[in-house]
Amino acid sequence: MFKNILVATDGSNHANKAVGLAADMAAKNGAALTVLTVIESGALTEDAKRLAAQKGVDMNPVLDIPDITGIVPEGGPILPNVKGTLAIMRIQAELAEAIMEDAKDRTSAARGLTETGHAAEAILRVAKAEGADLIVMGSRGLGALKRLFMGSVSQTVSHFANCTCITVK
Repeated sequence: MFKNILVATDGSNHANKAVGLAADMAAKNGAALTVLTVIESGALTEDAKRLAAQKGVDMNPVLDIPDITGIVPEGGPILPNVKGTLAIMRIQAELAEAIMEDAKDRTSAARGLTETGHAAEAILRVAKAEGADLIVMGSRGLGALKRLFMGSVSQTVSHFANCTCITVK
C-alpha cells in the first residue's frame, strides 16, 4: 500500500514509538523508509537538555573562537553572544546526530536526513522532495495557551501534507 514512508523524530518517547511503527509498516509493505530529524534554531529546551545528557552529548563544548561579547566601542552596537550561540548550535547538531543514529539503528532506513528550520516546514518540504506517501510522527503535548497560538508540529503537518499522516502517542 505505501511505497515511501517518512518518519520524523526528535528523540522523544512519542517519536521513538513513531520510528518503531514506521519501521514495521515499511517492512510489511516493502516500502522505502526515510528518517528525518530537524534542528530548530534557538535556545535548547529543558527536554532537549535532558535528552542530550542521556545521549552523552557534551553540554559544554569548547569553541576555538574568542568571546567577543562586550567588546564594543563606546556608543557602538551591542554584539550578540556569538560564542554562546555557536555552542548551542554545536550541541543541537550533536544531539541531532545521536537521535539519527539511534533511529537508524532501530530501523531498516536506507536514508537518514537532518534538516534545519521550523520542524513542520522541514517535514513538509522533505516529504514533498522524497515523494512520501506516508508521514509518521510523534505527538507531543503543548500547553493549551501555546497550542492555541502556535499549533503543534503534528497538527500543522497533518493539515498541510499531501499524503497520509499518522500521529503516534
